[in-house]
Amino acid sequence: MNSKVKTNLRQIFNRYNPIGIYQDDETNIDEYDPEINRLIIKFKNSKNKDEFLAELHTVFIKMFDKKIAGPKSRYKKLANEVYDFLKFH
Repeated sequence: MNSKVKTNLRQIFNRYNPIGIYQDDETNIDEYDPEINRLIIKFKNSKNKDEFLAELHTVFIKMFDKKIAGPKSRYKKLANEVYDFLKFH
């Protein structure tokens, strides 16, 4: 993945901050990089936004746990924006 794509994905994830671990660009701008890296692969195998949403939620459950990840509905806007972004990049 090129650095421009990664930078844009970081901005999207940090803006949504689905589990509240991002603080600011000075402290931990790359906090969601492991999840982003896994989701790039999942995106390529997703047929639509609903499948990608399920994959995104599963990544967070596996990386943290079900309680920290929270409900799938928490990720809907994030999944839609990431899906739309990756579709054209």
